[in-house]
Amino acid sequence: GELAVLEYQVFYRRRYAEDAFASCQGVRLPATGGYAIDTMCGRYGAKLCTAQRWLDFQGDKNNGLAPLQIDFRLLPDDVEPG
Repeated sequence: GELAVLEYQVFYRRRYAEDAFASCQGVRLPATGGYAIDTMCGRYGAKLCTAQRWLDFQGDKNNGLAPLQIDFRLLPDDVEPG
């Protein structure tokens, strides 16, 4: 048999994830005028979305977008993955 990656874990520093989320949070879709994050955070929508929820939705293979399951782990800024 051939080998394939079916899922994986990604370790981000919390600060990096929060900054990435913040850079998307205010973006609006021209077609609707709504926030892009509203469609990028699943059931939480823009108002209840957090960096972790945003990443969890992006990595969910059941969202119709992710090609495989991605488990995002946010680490404190001073901790090394191990």
